Amino acid sequence: MIRKGAFVLLVVGMAVPAFAATPPLENVTVVQLEQKLAIAQSVPDAELAQRLANMRLTERLSNPKLAHLKAGLPGTKSQEALEALADLSVFLDPPADEIPADPTPDAATLRQMMVAIVNYVNTTVRQLPNFIATRDTTAFEDRQAEDVQEATGVVSYSYLPLHVVGRSTATVTYRDRQEMVAAGAGKGKKAGSPVHGLVTAGEFGPILSTVVGDAVKGKITWGHWERTANANEAVFNYSVPKSQSRYVVQFCCIADNVSDNLNTHLYTERAGYHGEIAFNPKDGAILRIVAEAELMPGELVANAGMLVQYGQVEIGGRSFICPSKSVSVLMAHAEHPKMGMHMAIYDGVPKTFLNDVAFGDYHQYRGETRILTEDAVGDKGDSPDQQSATPPPINSSTSPSR
Repeated sequence: MIRKGAFVLLVVGMAVPAFAATPPLENVTVVQLEQKLAIAQSVPDAELAQRLANMRLTERLSNPKLAHLKAGLPGTKSQEALEALADLSVFLDPPADEIPADPTPDAATLRQMMVAIVNYVNTTVRQLPNFIATRDTTAFEDRQAEDVQEATGVVSYSYLPLHVVGRSTATVTYRDRQEMVAAGAGKGKKAGSPVHGLVTAGEFGPILSTVVGDAVKGKITWGHWERTANANEAVFNYSVPKSQSRYVVQFCCIADNVSDNLNTHLYTERAGYHGEIAFNPKDGAILRIVAEAELMPGELVANAGMLVQYGQVEIGGRSFICPSKSVSVLMAHAEHPKMGMHMAIYDGVPKTFLNDVAFGDYHQYRGETRILTEDAVGDKGDSPDQQSATPPPINSSTSPSR
C-alpha cells in the first residue's frame, strides 16, 4: 500500500510592495534558442546573459541539450541565465521531434502499466536502504521595480530578471523511510540566520508515493511517448482535485493589515494539482514526476510547481533509482493588500522564486557502534554496555562561487 504523506512548497521572507510590470519576454523554441546562441559566440558574457534573461522557452529543454549549450557559453553569468531559462521550461512539453509517433497502448496495456507503477512505488519506498547524499541548491529570484521604505527614506530599485541569490550544500539522510536534512552553509548568510527563499522537501520517497497515491484517487490518462538517449519513456498525465490532494503551498509571512507589519501569519493553501509521470514501460520505474498546483486567480501565490528527476545510483554496491535533480518554482504577489481586501487576495506583479537542486555523492548509512570499557567510563557514570551510533564520515562539496 502506498505510504501517506504530503509535500510542501514554502517561501520564507517578508513581502514588499511592487510597482512595475515585468518587461515583455521573447518566446523562443528550442531550435530558435540554439540558433540564437550559435550566432552569439562573440557576444560578451554579461550581454549574452541579458539576452537570455529576456527570453522564455515555449518547449522543454532537455538535460543533454542544456549541457551541450552551456559548454559553449562564454562565462558563468550566461550559464546561470541559461540554467534558469531551462528550469522554467521543465513544465512544458518537449519539442515535437522528441515525441515519437508510436501508437497509443491499448486499454489492457495501460492497466498493466499503471499496476507496474504502483508496485514499483510500493517496492521502492520499502527497499531503499538507509543512505546519505548531498543536496546542492542554487536559488534564483527576480526583483520587480519597487520603492521600499528604509531607515534612510524611500529607496527605488530597478527590475532584475531571475538571478542567483544564494547557494547551499546540505547533507540529506534517509533513514528508516524518513528524510532528514542537516543544513549546510548558505553563501553570504550568517550561521543560524533565518532561512529565506524557496524551501522544498520530500524528494526521497514522500513525493513519489504522495503523487502516485493521489493520482490513483484522481484521474490518470495516457500522455505520450518520449524519445531519450537510451529508450522511449512512457508518460501518463494526471490530475488531483483539491479534495483528494496532499499538496500544500505555504508563504511566510503575511501582514495582518496594511498599516501593521508586526503582526504576521503563515499563508497555507492545500491545492489541487496536475502533472506528468514519466516511467520505464517495461518495469514501471519512475524517471520523472512533475506536479503543478492549481491555484485560484488573484491569490497571494499565483503559481507553484515541482519537478523531480530520477537516475541510477550505487549505494552499498547495489543499484537504485534515486533523485538526481529537482526544480521548484513559486510565484507570489509581492504587494500588500488594499484596505478592506481579504488578506489572501493580492494585486501586483508576482515575484518568482526558483530552486535548482542537484543530488549526488550517495553513500550507505552505517551506524558505528562504540562500546565503552570500564576504564573509559571514568566518573561520567556511563554503563560499560552503553553504545553510541554515529554516521560515518562523508564527502561533501560546496558549489563554486560565481
